[in-house]
Amino acid sequence: MKTIKNILFASLLLVAFTGCMNDFDEPVFLNNPPYGNNSIGEANMTISEFKEKYREQLLASMPTEITDDIILQGVVVGNDETGNIYKQIVISDDNDAIIIGVNTSGLYAMLPIGQAIAINCKGLDMGGYCYLPQIGVRYNTEKYGIQIGRMSKEVFEEHIKLIGTPGEFDEQTPLDITPDYLANKENKDLCPIYARLKNVQFKEADGKALYAPGEEIAERTVKIDKQEIIFRISNYADFAKEVLPTGKIDIKGVLTRYKTNSKDVWQFIFTSTADITPAE
Repeated sequence: MKTIKNILFASLLLVAFTGCMNDFDEPVFLNNPPYGNNSIGEANMTISEFKEKYREQLLASMPTEITDDIILQGVVVGNDETGNIYKQIVISDDNDAIIIGVNTSGLYAMLPIGQAIAINCKGLDMGGYCYLPQIGVRYNTEKYGIQIGRMSKEVFEEHIKLIGTPGEFDEQTPLDITPDYLANKENKDLCPIYARLKNVQFKEADGKALYAPGEEIAERTVKIDKQEIIFRISNYADFAKEVLPTGKIDIKGVLTRYKTNSKDVWQFIFTSTADITPAE
């Protein structure tokens, strides 16, 4: 009888323990994320519509405050996980992308690749850093005057809402970049674009060259037909001292531009070497 009682007691403990484990394993914050502002409503404008309506303001070096009630939605396609992208995330909505500057690191922990977010743009600033559209806040520089800069972590959290979980939404399909696309200079005004470069090769790759061998940002180059695309690789990236892949590759990332008085060039940024695969 004592043995039977012990078995029953052990069984009750197991059921109770299993119940506790089930409670613990349940992600209680899925519908109420602990990060961001859950009161933000649904998107009322696509990223493409936003970039078209405010093209002049987004390309201007002088930031403009966003006073309209605009909520955008996008999926994270670029973040700071490896250190190659610094204090920024890039969100994409059907190829059209926008850069969001945030003055904090470790954004990838809450905003991994594939995480959908909504951003309430009202009260933030928009402008072009070297004609590359970004959302952030204005700041004053001694050399260049007022520029578009990064918002604080607190402001960022007040203006964004997480939507679902990473990978819950359809994966963004990058735009395959062609020679004709690059030859059309007007396409630079559409940057940033979530894109894929197919069947390209790093000009500097010789089996020994590294992504970023020195103490400064390194420039690496690929060509599509006669058009050059510059990769600026951070020496802080965790793959900086790895060897550049040789041979033909495909690479996913964000096509951008950099324009100054002396040049207007295509640039490309990517999050990690996982974005690089042997050419199909």
